[in-house]
Amino acid sequence: MLLARFAPVGSQRYEKLAQAAKSFYKIKEWFPAQLFGIWTIFVAGMASGKAQTDSVYFWDWSDWKIGLLGIVAITLLIQFLGFKKKYLPVGNINTSYKSIGYHLILSYVLFGIGFLLFNTISITNAILYVSTYLAIYLIHTKKFDKSEKIILSQYDKNIKTGIAIVLLVITGIIGYAIDDPILSTGAIVSVPFFVVLLLGRHNRHLERARFYPIFIFAMFVVSREAWFLIPLLLLFFILRSYNYLRYQRIYPTFGVTNDQS
Repeated sequence: MLLARFAPVGSQRYEKLAQAAKSFYKIKEWFPAQLFGIWTIFVAGMASGKAQTDSVYFWDWSDWKIGLLGIVAITLLIQFLGFKKKYLPVGNINTSYKSIGYHLILSYVLFGIGFLLFNTISITNAILYVSTYLAIYLIHTKKFDKSEKIILSQYDKNIKTGIAIVLLVITGIIGYAIDDPILSTGAIVSVPFFVVLLLGRHNRHLERARFYPIFIFAMFVVSREAWFLIPLLLLFFILRSYNYLRYQRIYPTFGVTNDQS
């Protein structure tokens, strides 16, 4: 991380930047990490809707204005109705029926809005993308022990991971059948992370299974909607810099913590 080299923890430069970062404490509230998945499901809806009339379109910039307007509106909605008023408790991630229901409805609505911007809604596509969202969501409900090294409840982990694998395999096969490369390729590339998690016990497998599938699907969406890379990078570096300066923690990250064998 360049910022860590420029301002290592304990240096005067770090202390000055850390003090400045305190005035931006609202950043974490306005830009939660959940936005990676939320933005991606919306832009995936845009890409899926446009692909109904042009299945081979690639690296398109033409709709960046409506796309950016959409993710700004979604961010504001999540802020005021979600984290402020708790009408959309997207920050509450667990396996209760209420929490799962909120996230399924949210993902379906966001995908549908993106799709409807360019085409008549496809129930099949919506169900497939929401199933992918659910598969990744289930993995985010898993917890570590206090040492953050071992995953709590192997049985629970195996059940959730098994369901996630089944969902991804099904969506991948159907995605291939309906000629949706984001679904088919994204699912196939993501499945190995879940298989390793199913067979493993260490938290590094869980951390990878949480982050990389979101990154994979986001990058496949970017291959269609090229402009989407810019807000993703901005969110990534804003959260990464803020967490480093406020908490001495590099997050989000492609690495994993406690990465012992």
